[in-house]
Amino acid sequence: MISIRRQLTRELLAAFLLLLGGALAALYFAARDEIIEQFDDALRAKALAISSLTVQQGADIQLDATDQLSRSFGDEHLRGFFEIRSENAEPLQRSASLAGADLPLPEKSLTRPRLWDITLPNGRPGRALAIKFTPEQDAAPTLPAKRELSLVVASDSAPLVEALQELLGIGVVAGVLLSGATVWLVSRVLHRGLQPLNRLGEQAAGIDADSLTTRFSTESFPAELQPIAGRLNELLARLEISFERERRFSADVAHELRTPLAEMRSLAECALKWPETRDPATDREVLAAAAQMQAMVASLLALVRGEQEQLGVQPHRVDLTALAEEVWRPLAARAAERQLKVGWEPAPAIAQGDAALLRSILGNLFENAVDYAPAGGEVTIRLATHSAGIELRLRNSTENFTADDVAKMFDRFWRKEEARSGGKHFGLGLSLARMFAQSMGWTLTAALDEQRRLEFTLSGPAYAESGLSTP
Repeated sequence: MISIRRQLTRELLAAFLLLLGGALAALYFAARDEIIEQFDDALRAKALAISSLTVQQGADIQLDATDQLSRSFGDEHLRGFFEIRSENAEPLQRSASLAGADLPLPEKSLTRPRLWDITLPNGRPGRALAIKFTPEQDAAPTLPAKRELSLVVASDSAPLVEALQELLGIGVVAGVLLSGATVWLVSRVLHRGLQPLNRLGEQAAGIDADSLTTRFSTESFPAELQPIAGRLNELLARLEISFERERRFSADVAHELRTPLAEMRSLAECALKWPETRDPATDREVLAAAAQMQAMVASLLALVRGEQEQLGVQPHRVDLTALAEEVWRPLAARAAERQLKVGWEPAPAIAQGDAALLRSILGNLFENAVDYAPAGGEVTIRLATHSAGIELRLRNSTENFTADDVAKMFDRFWRKEEARSGGKHFGLGLSLARMFAQSMGWTLTAALDEQRRLEFTLSGPAYAESGLSTP
């Protein structure tokens, strides 16, 4: 399992330790170069002093040794060495500390001063500087040609090596201590910085189906977590609505099934108690109650399949005008019995959709209009084709119908109180109609017009010649 804290710890530690290691390495190399440069400057100063004290007297080379020069190079136990050589690399002058030994010359020509590490005649490590110089000449009647001599100056570098090793040790110890402090500090900072996230997780873990009214206080979280807390609050609100709808749906199902089940039980008990007086109408009533429950269960199953997108929609060419007339035909007699004024405004409307689902949608809409329009009222069916697609509008007059009622019309098991005693409608038809429309990519809406008539609008795409099959 991926841990944000562990991942951040690893990445921050890697970054900090890399920066720390780079900084310590840069500091060490800078200090090392400075120490070596100071050591080399001392060699240059000694070489300058020796070259300035070297004098050419005729063909001979003399060194005017001073007390300080003697003290620096006069004992083999001291750490200073020098040697002056001729043009042919023959020794001309050397320090007493060499005890007759020679200092090596660099392999490359001395076109410029050379600095390099050597092993001294006494076996200790050293560092040497080699230069070419021309000594001063004493005044003489006849001056010989000036000579170009080589000078090698060396010093024992053991103190230099020890200083560098000590510097390296200090750097390593400092690196270890700083690394440990960095690990501790990063862990502490992350632990403290992630506390709001832990608190958010703990609060979320305490929410269950019985506490969906809980909301997170976004002001108490850092700015980075406030959007998350806000989205969680929105999610909880949607879950609360969904759970409440499911609870209401379960209660409505129980309420709707209770009446036919009680009726069937009462009829069965009467038939068992007085079998000799059993009326054949009893069986018809039981059958009607069973058919009513079967229709309700079938509607519920269709709703569930629609929500799970398992309706198997098969879009094809549908003549919506002919289909609407066909669906209305069985209802025409009932509309005439209720003295409804039916107005048709047909127009050619070739739609792209599923004929079976469109038939069910139109059947629900037409049957509701015929059953719920007041006696002597009006029902108008209008079909139109425009650039946006196909549109069917169904209007019917209403009594005591409000905008609040319109907002609830597509809820499951919703019916006006006056309709509950009929036992004919379950309050699932409009829910199914909207579900079927959405499954095809259509829309179904309801509204009250200016004359307080209920208006349903069914909209969908017009048929396009794209190879869709014709039923």
